[in-house]
Amino acid sequence: MIFISLLLLLLSNAVTLRRDKSILYSRITIIILIYSALITYNNLYFSFLEKGIGLFGGLFHTTCNTNIFHIFIFLLSSVILNLTAFYPRKVWTKEYSSIYKLLFCKLMYYQTSILNKMGEQYKIIEYPLILLFIIIGALFLISTSDLVSIFLSIELQSYGLYLLSTIYRNSESATSGGLMYFLLGGLSSCFILLSTSLLYANSGTTNLDSLYIITSISDIAQYNSSNILYWYQPYYIHISLLIMSVGFLFKVSAAPFHFWSPDVYDAIPTIVTTFVAIIAKISIFIFLL
Repeated sequence: MIFISLLLLLLSNAVTLRRDKSILYSRITIIILIYSALITYNNLYFSFLEKGIGLFGGLFHTTCNTNIFHIFIFLLSSVILNLTAFYPRKVWTKEYSSIYKLLFCKLMYYQTSILNKMGEQYKIIEYPLILLFIIIGALFLISTSDLVSIFLSIELQSYGLYLLSTIYRNSESATSGGLMYFLLGGLSSCFILLSTSLLYANSGTTNLDSLYIITSISDIAQYNSSNILYWYQPYYIHISLLIMSVGFLFKVSAAPFHFWSPDVYDAIPTIVTTFVAIIAKISIFIFLL
């Protein structure tokens, strides 16, 4: 649903000439997210299949728990988008400030007062589109079950966040904050990629379930006197997982890797900060859970 909607929004952006439809796009995106939440709620019958369902050869694993978190992200994103789906400020005029005058006086529409107070983010068409890309990456990350899909999901989410941080192209502080976010996000992605390659070199598999089985067998072998189970010895698997956790802690700006977040959050607009600070962290924490 989200993927098809994203393609249709991109297509409609390409074939139309009007450049003042950002608010309309935000409203359409809210409808898309609510409809996707309803579809996900309809698929909660996975709870009866205790193990869930594997998708694409084990790259993703969807269960009742992942569906519940999907619904949560859909609804939370629609609430955040609600901040830019309508005009920012109501115009208050003294002559219509009582209920009696509202009912019995002819109201005038002060067009200029509204237009002069419009925030800049209400004119940027790409804002809801970038949000959809980030939401797709977050949903993939929650349901991932393979080291390859972990990296692809985290990058799909991160690239959208880098673009969102620099959405005010004419602002020097937004550009510097987005550049810092991009460089340190790339560094944390390098940590995740390094740990992925170490885990693969150590175990020969990228599937998380297979990794769990292999390490469980090797743990049994340490306490078993027979030579049958000595076929695998984990040498640096704990170091690999430690490096991966460092990369994810960078992404969620957890101490002691939190030094970049105040500069980035200060540079980008407040409405965008609500999304950058919430959705990216939620998806990574649920994945770690």
